[in-house]
Amino acid sequence: SEHRARAECEAQKNTTMMLRNIPVGLSHDQVNASLLSLKICFDVLHVPADPKSGCNRGYAFLNCVSGEAYEEAAKALNQTQLPGYVGSKKVLEVCPAKVQGKVALRHLARGRQAAGRKSR
Repeated sequence: SEHRARAECEAQKNTTMMLRNIPVGLSHDQVNASLLSLKICFDVLHVPADPKSGCNRGYAFLNCVSGEAYEEAAKALNQTQLPGYVGSKKVLEVCPAKVQGKVALRHLARGRQAAGRKSR
């Protein structure tokens, strides 16, 4: 149907996702390694951290290399747990990020890191 075709077209435009419910104790490198172990095809990963504790805030943004890679990543991650961290009861939730694209995500990540440094 036309509605379905339009929905598929919209979905293919998304390349950047917000990944919710990441175990808080994990570092950027641990999240990165876990995603790589699932063969997720991404080019930017941003794991916001609390400037005081250094812990992540329980969510991350990742930009997939294509709309197809986004769909594959969403299927692999949504309603699952990060591999290697089964001790956590947190179930991952995937949703399209408000900011889309590699350049925009890098810009957002740099701005947040700068803001974190200023507040110390």
